[in-house]
Amino acid sequence: MDSTYTDLANRALKLLESSNKYRILILLIGAPGSGKSTIAQRVVDILNQKHLEHNQQSKTKIKTEYKSKVNDHLNNYDEHAHIDIEDSEYIPTKQISQQGDLIIRGRGGDDTAIKISHNHSEKDLNSFAQVVPMDGFHLPRNILHKFKDPGNAIARRGSPFTFDSSLVVQLVENINETLDIPSDGINPLDIADSNIPNIHIPSFDHSEHDPKPFGTTINSNSRVLILEGLYLLLNEPVWNKISRTLNPNIKYEPIDPNQLKPTNPEISIQNNLKSIPIPQNKNHEFWKIIIDDNTMLYRVGKRHLNSGIVKTLKEGEDRVKLNDLPNGKLVYKESFKSDLNIVSIDDINESTPQ
Repeated sequence: MDSTYTDLANRALKLLESSNKYRILILLIGAPGSGKSTIAQRVVDILNQKHLEHNQQSKTKIKTEYKSKVNDHLNNYDEHAHIDIEDSEYIPTKQISQQGDLIIRGRGGDDTAIKISHNHSEKDLNSFAQVVPMDGFHLPRNILHKFKDPGNAIARRGSPFTFDSSLVVQLVENINETLDIPSDGINPLDIADSNIPNIHIPSFDHSEHDPKPFGTTINSNSRVLILEGLYLLLNEPVWNKISRTLNPNIKYEPIDPNQLKPTNPEISIQNNLKSIPIPQNKNHEFWKIIIDDNTMLYRVGKRHLNSGIVKTLKEGEDRVKLNDLPNGKLVYKESFKSDLNIVSIDDINESTPQ
């Protein structure tokens, strides 16, 4: 296993400890094929293993106090109200379900809705760290087919305008409310009993090519959350509210990944992460994975080939040039500054041929 995974897991744990908070949030971004999902899952697996080993000796739990106001401004849901499905600045609505849960809907309707619930279960205690994917907030195909130019919407699916972006903002605002709860000096690997709600968000069903309602649960007891996706640091309307919710003073920083080399001292790369200081009293960080165009073309093109979407690698790479590559360029050209820039890790099965 590449040492980068371990270094990032250790950094996340130290960040949690130095924050003096119950929970931290890491935004992990990168172009298609950069390895966001792999890095996020490896880091979470390492952290959960550390937690499991720690709790063989310790069963400490803490009580946390939590009150939410971030959804108060939302209008009540009206099933007969008109929704402009192409309005990325559409303000979500709220509704209390018969079970007492808060349902927040955006342009994707029930398919991309968020559910906030205080109904905890014992299995929640097993998720010390969690990956929170953004994929479930893709607008469903039945919504994209209602766009003025449905052909373009389907062809460019995965671009910023094809996501239920205002719901992603609402999710981050809800998570942000849980980041200021003090840890009261407990061991960073200890779990917590809390009145923080579970947050249920859509996952993405790759077999159906559409969101799966409430397929992912952000558990109340989770202390390290890694939210991963392309546009979480994007400096564009609606999307820019995400990073500014966490850091109102964040600066714009374009990057040309094709000019960056592993030996470039200007960036924090995978083999020197230990030298980057851990900030004090900070409950979040932004991590950006860097991948050059050629590697992106090969990796994502090969992914299309392996999934049966295309018959040859060239066809796969041509497909990448139509959508994934422009989206990747946008990520690096129009994103805010990150705390860490990480050169994408080469997998023996995915590395660019020499």
